[in-house]
Amino acid sequence: MSLLPFLPVAEDLELAGLIWQPEIGDEVSDRRHRDAVSILVDPHGMSPGELRSVYLWLPSVEQMVFQFEARQAVLFHAGLEISDEALYYKTVIKSQLGPIESRAESLRVSVGMALRSLLLNGHVEQVN
Repeated sequence: MSLLPFLPVAEDLELAGLIWQPEIGDEVSDRRHRDAVSILVDPHGMSPGELRSVYLWLPSVEQMVFQFEARQAVLFHAGLEISDEALYYKTVIKSQLGPIESRAESLRVSVGMALRSLLLNGHVEQVN
C-alpha cells in the first residue's frame, strides 16, 4: 500500500506537537523528496535535531498506539467497518478528554488522525 495518503497525516502530527526521538528502524520520508521513503539504518553522525530537519517521521501504528498510552489514552477500537454505504477503517480512543473517533481508508491513517485529535486537545474531525 502506498504511503502517500499517510504523508499529510504525518505532517499534521508533527505540527500538532508530536516530537520524534529518532531510532534505528524508524520509517522516514526525505523532506526535499516526499516520495523518497526509507528506513533509518544509519544516522551518519547526525544529531536528533538534524535528523528531524532532514526527515519526516512516519510513525507505525504500533508507535502511535504507544503515543496514546504515553498520554493516558486507550485504544478502544481499531478495525474495518463495513456498511451498505461505506467501507473504512475506524479508530476509537478513550482519554480524559472523552472518546475520540476517526475514519479513513487505511488503518494507519485512521490511527494517525485519532492521535492528531488527541494532540490537539480532543478536537474531533472525521474524514472518510
